[in-house]
Amino acid sequence: MNRHRWLGAAAAALLALLTLSGCSSGAGASTSGAEDGRYEIAFATSPAELKLNESVTLSVAVSRGGKPVKDADVVLELWPKGVEPSEHAQLSAKADGKGSYVLKGQFSQAGVYYVISHVTPKETGQMTMAGFEFEIVP
Repeated sequence: MNRHRWLGAAAAALLALLTLSGCSSGAGASTSGAEDGRYEIAFATSPAELKLNESVTLSVAVSRGGKPVKDADVVLELWPKGVEPSEHAQLSAKADGKGSYVLKGQFSQAGVYYVISHVTPKETGQMTMAGFEFEIVP
């Protein structure tokens, strides 16, 4: 599947929208986790207003003790609001070498979406999850 169309295909297959707890909207970031040496996970979208059929970047910054975690497996579980758990798409994010992990593509359906980031740092092998939400506007 064309990497630039993955979001549109996932959205079409899932039939809808997107949102979740932990919360992030637009280009802002939201952080989950993080005191006492635990992993910090920050989610952000770009551009600030995500539009239907336009390029979108979803990113997850992972750090521990204020330092970027550059070697982790990061999977973003995406689904439109109101969709059954069996219909969630799980997509691997690409590391940028600086502690952020990104997905780029387009959405073919407007609405609110949920995303759960599944982060497994290679140094520990222990998965940490954080949930967020965002919206695609027409």
